[in-house]
Amino acid sequence: MATISPYLDAVREELLARTSLSFAPDRDLPRAPARHAEAGSGPRILFVGFPSDYSLAFLLGLLQLDVHVCGIVTSPGAHPAILGDNALSRIADHLGVPLLRTWRINDDHSRIDLAALRPEAAVMASFNQIVNAPTLRIPHHGFINIHPSRLPDYRGPEPVYWVIADGAEVTGISLHRAVPKVDAGPILAQAEIAVDPGDTSGTLTRRLVGAGLPLLGTAVTALLEDAPGTQPDLHAGSYRPSVGHRRLDEAPSAEAAERMVRAGVPNMPAWTRVAGAAVYVLAAQLRAARAPGPDRAPLISFPDGDLALLSVSPNCHCHHDVEDCPHREDARAR
Repeated sequence: MATISPYLDAVREELLARTSLSFAPDRDLPRAPARHAEAGSGPRILFVGFPSDYSLAFLLGLLQLDVHVCGIVTSPGAHPAILGDNALSRIADHLGVPLLRTWRINDDHSRIDLAALRPEAAVMASFNQIVNAPTLRIPHHGFINIHPSRLPDYRGPEPVYWVIADGAEVTGISLHRAVPKVDAGPILAQAEIAVDPGDTSGTLTRRLVGAGLPLLGTAVTALLEDAPGTQPDLHAGSYRPSVGHRRLDEAPSAEAAERMVRAGVPNMPAWTRVAGAAVYVLAAQLRAARAPGPDRAPLISFPDGDLALLSVSPNCHCHHDVEDCPHREDARAR
């Protein structure tokens, strides 16, 4: 039996009605009514993730399956909001299950806490710690990781960003058995989607979630049955690193800069200087060289044309939300 809760149904409906989803781990929710959810029955499943749109979508999807979510694990180092009330803490309270805020998931105390929940399996959707082999063995059937790319392409922490920044035409979402190496385990379920020319990271993430949710039940069943999955050929794939607020005027072309803007929205916008002040760019448009539009938007010139900055902000819109953000790529030079 799935978990029964009108409150969680409303949260799910509101989240999935959005056209853009974020990886920022700072989502809050209205307080739940006093009546707790009616817990699901079935295998005991641990959820590992963040109070972000992406993680929440898969937690809410997991609660629709015939499983019992026995606990939620998150990582306080990712965002200050994780130490206070947030979407995960409110869902955990509503479910009546523990929320483990673990700074180091692989240390002895964390493993003892995880083992005490007696999980048969775990589902992980966005997490900033690499889970080592002893921790992965705590659930009898191991962990699933839900990675927003078509593995083995775009392994690493920010695949949605790089898919757009690189101008890739196709991506996907992969539900794979977690192993101690990053995004390297056997694939249990996978979907492919086209990248739209106007996609931002937010709109692409929403469509990846839409493609991944129907696969969750299949992947959980495969994990519980110890299915071998399909081992990706890592030599045929790619790995891309994390990014900060990249400097827009250092892009090699106007087309690359325009992709950089879309890749940065909403999680980590690109930045530049306008009239000497640092600004973060939320929307931009390609224009022919020296052809300003009627909006008189600031222009950045490149050999292949200009980029008009249609929407800028003095703040970074990541969790620091300040002008002089330490996530800027020039931070180390300051």
